Amino acid sequence: MLKKTTRASMRRPSGGQLVLASLALTAMVVCGFSIAPTSASAEEHRVRRGQNLARIAKRYNVQVGDLAAANRMRRTDALREGQILTIPERGIVYVGHRQSLTVIASRNNVTVAALARANGLSPGATLRVGQRLVLPGHRASKRAVKRWGTPRRPGVINLYRVINGEQARVRVLSKRGRVRRRAREQVGQLLRHRTSNRTLSPNRRLLRLMTQISDHFGGRRLNIISGYRPAGNRTEESSRHVSGSAIDFSVAGVNLRAIRDYCRSLPDVGVGFYPRARFIHLDVRDESVYWVDQSARGERARVTATARGRRPLN
Repeated sequence: MLKKTTRASMRRPSGGQLVLASLALTAMVVCGFSIAPTSASAEEHRVRRGQNLARIAKRYNVQVGDLAAANRMRRTDALREGQILTIPERGIVYVGHRQSLTVIASRNNVTVAALARANGLSPGATLRVGQRLVLPGHRASKRAVKRWGTPRRPGVINLYRVINGEQARVRVLSKRGRVRRRAREQVGQLLRHRTSNRTLSPNRRLLRLMTQISDHFGGRRLNIISGYRPAGNRTEESSRHVSGSAIDFSVAGVNLRAIRDYCRSLPDVGVGFYPRARFIHLDVRDESVYWVDQSARGERARVTATARGRRPLN
C-alpha cells in the first residue's frame, strides 16, 4: 500500500543540506573511496581482521618476502585492519631490506647482468627498499597489454610540448641500460622553462620513469605541460621542478585517473592529481606522497587531500 505523500516529505532540502551533500560526494570522488586496485598492473588486497602476511601471501601464491618488500615492510611486521597491500605480479620483484642485485639475481636464477639490463641499472647499482624490479624476460601484464597495447619501440618516448607544439622522439637508455647523455639534452629542451627558455638537465631517474610510463601505455605520446621551473612567482624553492626532478604531463588518449593510478604504483615518487587543470604531476623523492589539487591552471594551489605511501586515500 502506497503511503500518502505529505508536504513535509516533498519539502526541498535547505541550502546547507545541499552544500553538505555536495561536499560529501566530492570527497568520495576525489579521495577514491573504492577498494578496486589502484594500479593498472598490480593487484591490491585490503587486510581483514586476523590476517597476516603469511596468510595473504599464501592466498595469492606469492612469497612472503616479496609481499613484505612490495609494501616496504619486514616479514614480521603486524598488519592493521583495512590496510591496503600491493600484491606482486608474476615476473616482478620488490627489493627487501639489505638486498642487492646479486642477492635478488641468485634467488631468481638469473644473472646480475641480465637483471640490471632489464631494469636499466648498472650491475653495481644501489637499490632502495621497496624498489620494483622486472625479471629478465618478463613482459607487461596481460591486463595492461590488452588495454593499452605494446609499444612499437620500447624504451623510446614520444614527447609533445603543449605550449608550442614542439615534438621529439627520444631513446632514453643505451644498450648498457644507462641514461644517454643525448637523451637528457633532448628531453631537457622540451622541459625548458616556459617563458625564459632556460634549460636544466632532467633527473636521470625521472627519465627512466617517463620511459616506463610510456612503455606501460603502449608507447603513447607524453604531453608535457611543465618541466623545469626556477624558484619564484608561485614556484617554491623546495619544488622539485626547480631541480629538474618533476614534470606535469598527460598521456595522449589515456584517462587521467588511469595515469594517476599507474604512477602511484611506482616506488618513491610524488604524484599530484589535478583534475581541473587536466594533468598529473610526477616527481622523484625518497618516500611516496600523493595529493589532489583542485586548482585550475594559473590558480593558486588548492590541495584537498593528501596521503603518504602507495595506498589509496580512504
